[in-house]
Amino acid sequence: MIRMHNLPENIKESLKPYYKENETPDVFPAKFNIGGKLYYYFTFAPAEEQLIMENDGTVPRFDAVKEAAVITNSYNVCIETFVNIGSKWVKANRIENYVKLKDILQEIETKLGPFPQDVGRAYKVFEQVPDQIMESQKIIEESVKKADHLWQRGREDLLVTEEDEKEMHGCLVDMVTAQVRQNDIQLQTESERKIVYDYVSSKKGLLNFTALNLARKLKPYEKHMFSSNAQDAKGWGELRHSVLNSDLEAERQKNAVLVYRKLRNPR
Repeated sequence: MIRMHNLPENIKESLKPYYKENETPDVFPAKFNIGGKLYYYFTFAPAEEQLIMENDGTVPRFDAVKEAAVITNSYNVCIETFVNIGSKWVKANRIENYVKLKDILQEIETKLGPFPQDVGRAYKVFEQVPDQIMESQKIIEESVKKADHLWQRGREDLLVTEEDEKEMHGCLVDMVTAQVRQNDIQLQTESERKIVYDYVSSKKGLLNFTALNLARKLKPYEKHMFSSNAQDAKGWGELRHSVLNSDLEAERQKNAVLVYRKLRNPR
């Protein structure tokens, strides 16, 4: 793994003119092979800027490394997203939680049925939700696993290619799309879930221990499943459309403008 302390001396010397005393330069742990050339990718905390340097210590002008800057930045952002967000989504135990919900729903049908007609219709919608969430969760976990494999391979080989960036970005798109679909199915079934929640609650009584127990089991799902009252629900329609209907190339070009602004290569 490439680190600042094991960089060749000529690379360290070439870097010195491009950062200030109050900044901490850092190097991406692998070189990038882009267009047949090898590049180092540097950051300068706390500044949110980057520098692209050729393998021999040459610092190319801005126009010569615009595409390389987009690729290196994209790969780095993907890594940060998987580490800071994707790993949390995997650790959320969603599959285990929704296996439990599936069992709870079956228990409700067995012990509190037969249902009134409106509750029956709502129940049929609700009972499909756990499987759909688990299906999307498997995609999230597979995406994070694949991304981690790509990342570890790059660190071990000390090299990241353009194809690696495409694969990594594909993993990110798959993961985020799956998360959107998880929230989507919950939002779309909000009214049916409430009907079932209310029905179970209506059966509670001092002597109806079965309904009391089932209501207790349902409570965490009633509280934590995505709904129109959730903190992140504001603007959900716009976010959903952006993820599910985005033109990836157009999005890439939009992000490129932001990358160019933060590139320290001379102009």
